[in-house]
Amino acid sequence: MTKVLLYKKEGCRLCDEAEGILERLRKEKKFFLERMTLEENTDIFERFGNKVPVIFINGRIVCEFKLDEQLFLNKLAEAD
Repeated sequence: MTKVLLYKKEGCRLCDEAEGILERLRKEKKFFLERMTLEENTDIFERFGNKVPVIFINGRIVCEFKLDEQLFLNKLAEAD
């Protein structure tokens, strides 16, 4: 199963929007969704800072700042 990782920050409106979209898409496209907050991982925080949300598919960055739903779906299809 394809693994999607969402790095987010607490209190981030764009992160909450991205998480909601990923939850909706997960029901249709069947992928494993893992969430991590930047506060939980200082290495990731140093790497991405305020560029959240950051979304990975199978370890590769797909989106930063804002989730582009069509791009995400295209990359998800490529990962299968």
